[in-house]
Amino acid sequence: MKSLFNKLAGLFSNRASESGQGSAPITQNESPQEQFWQKVYDERSEYYETHFGALPSEILKIGHMFGVWPGGGLYMIPANKLGEGMWVYTTFGFTNPDMPSGVAANNVDVEKDEQGRVISSAAMLTRKNVAAHNEGVPGYGYEMLMIAREKAEWPLWFLQWTANAEILNDAGILERVSKHDGLTVEEIQAGESEFINVLIAKAQPPLPSTGKLSNGNMEILIATVITDEEMRWSMEHGRPALLQRLMKAGVGQVSDRHRASVV
Repeated sequence: MKSLFNKLAGLFSNRASESGQGSAPITQNESPQEQFWQKVYDERSEYYETHFGALPSEILKIGHMFGVWPGGGLYMIPANKLGEGMWVYTTFGFTNPDMPSGVAANNVDVEKDEQGRVISSAAMLTRKNVAAHNEGVPGYGYEMLMIAREKAEWPLWFLQWTANAEILNDAGILERVSKHDGLTVEEIQAGESEFINVLIAKAQPPLPSTGKLSNGNMEILIATVITDEEMRWSMEHGRPALLQRLMKAGVGQVSDRHRASVV
């Protein structure tokens, strides 16, 4: 399989900014809004480093969303605080003060070289109605995580799907998870010819579930890869029952595409 970073070279950019973690330090010349944005960013960074591990020096930016989600991106975090060999893959910026986005990306154009590698991408930015937003909710209200015992590219495909669904299409994932005690989604592309099913639920102990930011309470949602059998079983018995089975079996909310079914 081709590297995700070759296939999506124009969509993902490793450089976020000249600073270590994708945002610049506060200066006296910045507006109060910019300083507040930075404060929230720093609070979220501290939360992640406290519970998961040090953030990498570079954040993955999604090229066609530069103008739509300018301060956000994806992180691959060596999550040593969850255990040896653990990795956290996460959105980072759904809870920014400038979210939900009031901008849409249309007519996305991707240019490839002779080897089929993406070398650039462009999109037309237009205004859109801002998604419903409750007072005291930071941005979209949550960040999405996937946890695995491997350093891999496939979780990033899922996170890009999440960003497209939420920011570009106002999916309201947190609302759906809260209303239905979880959300299952079938056949999300996680590679050139690979697909996964996921159960999305609020983080369960011992994982941290919420974090206090200056713009509101941040929820942590975890997407767990589930088998075809588990997907069918959840349709009859419910998502909470499946999550309970996963927790009882010791799988928890850690994704392993090759594990045996728990039902």
